[in-house]
Amino acid sequence: INNAIKSINEIKHSIVIANSKTSGEKYLVCYYISNEDMNIKKIRNYLKLKLPMYMIPNYFQRIEEIPLSVNGKLDRKALPEPDMNDYSEEDFVKAETQTEKEISAIFSEIFNISINEVGKMTDFYEIGGDSLYAIRLISKINKTYQIKLNINDILNHPILCDLSKLVEIHLLENRSGENQNIIKRHDTKEFPVTSQQLGVYIDSIKNPESIVYNITYSFKIKKNIDIEKIKEGFLQIFNEHEILKSRYYEKEIDGKFEIYGYIDDDCKLEFEEYDSIEDAKSFVRPFDLSKAPLIRVGFVNEEVLLIDIHHMVSDGTTNLIIISELNKFYRDGSIEKLDVQFKDYAIDIKEKKDNGCYDEEIEFYKNMFDGDYDLLNIPKKIQTVDKMNDEGDESISQSMGNCNKSLSYLWICVIKIWSSKKIYSSVITANRNNYNIENMIGMFVGTQPIILNYESTEDSFMKTIKKNMNTLMDVYDHQNLSFSELINELKLKKVDNAFVFNKMTVKNTIKNDLFLESDSSDIYSIYGHLNKYHKLNNSKFDISLTVFENEKDYLISIDYNSNIYDSFIINSILESYIEVLGNLDQFHGKMEDVEYIPSPEKSRIINEFNQNSYPYEESKFYHEEFNKIAKKYPDKNAIVFNGQNITFKMLDEMSNSVAHFLREIGIQRNEVVPLICDRSFYYIVGFIGVMKSGAAYLTIDPEFPRERIEYMMNEVNAKIFMKYIIDGDLENTMKFGHIKGYSLDKLDYTKNKSSVSNINQENDICYVLFTSGTTGKPKGTLTYHNNLLNYCMYSQKVNGKKDIYGEDFDNVLAFSKFTFDMSIVEIHYPLLRGSRV
Repeated sequence: INNAIKSINEIKHSIVIANSKTSGEKYLVCYYISNEDMNIKKIRNYLKLKLPMYMIPNYFQRIEEIPLSVNGKLDRKALPEPDMNDYSEEDFVKAETQTEKEISAIFSEIFNISINEVGKMTDFYEIGGDSLYAIRLISKINKTYQIKLNINDILNHPILCDLSKLVEIHLLENRSGENQNIIKRHDTKEFPVTSQQLGVYIDSIKNPESIVYNITYSFKIKKNIDIEKIKEGFLQIFNEHEILKSRYYEKEIDGKFEIYGYIDDDCKLEFEEYDSIEDAKSFVRPFDLSKAPLIRVGFVNEEVLLIDIHHMVSDGTTNLIIISELNKFYRDGSIEKLDVQFKDYAIDIKEKKDNGCYDEEIEFYKNMFDGDYDLLNIPKKIQTVDKMNDEGDESISQSMGNCNKSLSYLWICVIKIWSSKKIYSSVITANRNNYNIENMIGMFVGTQPIILNYESTEDSFMKTIKKNMNTLMDVYDHQNLSFSELINELKLKKVDNAFVFNKMTVKNTIKNDLFLESDSSDIYSIYGHLNKYHKLNNSKFDISLTVFENEKDYLISIDYNSNIYDSFIINSILESYIEVLGNLDQFHGKMEDVEYIPSPEKSRIINEFNQNSYPYEESKFYHEEFNKIAKKYPDKNAIVFNGQNITFKMLDEMSNSVAHFLREIGIQRNEVVPLICDRSFYYIVGFIGVMKSGAAYLTIDPEFPRERIEYMMNEVNAKIFMKYIIDGDLENTMKFGHIKGYSLDKLDYTKNKSSVSNINQENDICYVLFTSGTTGKPKGTLTYHNNLLNYCMYSQKVNGKKDIYGEDFDNVLAFSKFTFDMSIVEIHYPLLRGSRV
């Protein structure tokens, strides 16, 4: 963030720090040094081009100098507190219309800021908005106006006046949200279980002695707290939230057994008392789902509050509601009243499903899953065990600094490591979009399938994240159908992975008068066990990643089935995930350029695994090594062409004749001799002979346009050229002024057959190849003797040992044009291996 701000010319220096409001809400402040007060709106507009919205500071304040401590470090306490009016005064416009004033009040309530700080141009993002705030804002607006906005409406209309206009459009067009949002009260105690409850019920009935679905918490109570008043508050909550009084049973309907719940008003909430934590170990025990209530509350010496509640009637948000309501009752003597009960929600959602109200959601997921998609392509153990149990569950965790957009980052690692493009995953959501259930105790949490698309590696990191965040927002707007219902309806493949983001909302949003936050923890930590709550919804997956938000950092936890995955692979994912997080400054770089391999691992790959350096003798030369091969296999055929067989001895002696001839006519070391040849063994005789003479050769196709041939010959300052051209008419055109040509097929190969002494050094030119010239004039490339020898003798070996072509091949087909560098592989390389071309 600081780097982006420092790129503004008028700003000499800046620092960006994170602060918290009294409500616990985090915000960013930029303190900057400049010769003049900056236009904050212009700064923001500039930063929007450089940074994602959530990274743009909420406040900007000009200072004269950076305050330092005696140790030379930043003195945070000496920095002035930011004043919102300081930067917004010039742009601040009060809400004008009635709708704007009402939306301002909602902003003020949701973000816990003064309504005087919310105006017509207030930006949802700039005051700390994110997807979770968007859900709360949507819920409140929909409840107030009885309309149906979705999350993307907030993200696409973040300015308060624009959002107000959107609300007014919905009201004018009578876009009622009644079908989705209104839940009617039902005069009955019986209700069908929701699809989310059904899975928990089936698992619990199969394992009646298990406590895996017990959600258990402990809270250290502050001193001088009236325990009896806490108990009274619990009884108020127990009576208001009827779901806590529910029990469950099977019921036959039209010949089929279905699961129903019943509100048992005769059940009572008992409080259990314990003298010590050791005694309290008996507090957590199995629930009987056929008996109410499915919650128990206990106290340890009036110092610790214990809560044990079954997942059938609760989820992660339930704990927040209970603690919030207990604090409210302790302060005000009352709790929030519910308009409807969980049973009403359960009946309502079943009726809407039966009436086709959620058909649009089915179409949404049909479109998402249209086409091919990949399952998570993480390597499994060679031998896997097809089961999931507590023994097979393991967890790898690591604390780390600030992270956001966690889901996109995780799958960026996966696609870069295993080359997947469209990943089939799932997200675990609170599923509380409806304002009627926002503060209702119950089991709502759901799992939604999702396709994350990474097909274009040319996209920027930021564009990819935004694309997938939009997909995620759409999924948040389509949560009414359960995972199992969608799988059955759309015939989806079984997904084996899940993602969870647990936002730290307790300390941020609840005014806590009762409990010591630093000493409040899950009961399992008292027993020395791990917090298992987040595993309840992950247990059906072979691998799941959870991000826990803490006050100062985030805990990243990967839970996986150790019967299927090796811990080494899981650790690699986690390390890559953190590496990607460390490269957030690459937001605008291409996806393919984002580094995902940690530095130590990259160093290990390059310097340890990649030990393929091999010393080779630079003082050797191709033509000398060929002479050795010719002496080793004199009578073996080196070249077969059109029924003609040329042995290694013949090829060696003919090339010697060429070399002697070139030296006799004055060709010097490092001069270039063009070879204009049709396909024939004479070409091979020619290039070996040229190398033996000390010169370098240039291959030219006689079919090339004359202008191109002349250009190439002039580029290398050719004095002569050698040729073998079958077409007599074409050969007659090969005349280039003072550059004399000699026919390879007309030399006297009976003379000067003796070996030629080498006059070259290893960095002398061996041959020249020209590009095709399709984008302009041809460009020449010089290859030196040590290059060619290294390629032919050493570079084709693995770590200088095994030849990648093997040792048993003896015949090589050469079909490439001589002007194409692949001919080196087809001719030069096998000849030096004693193979027949």
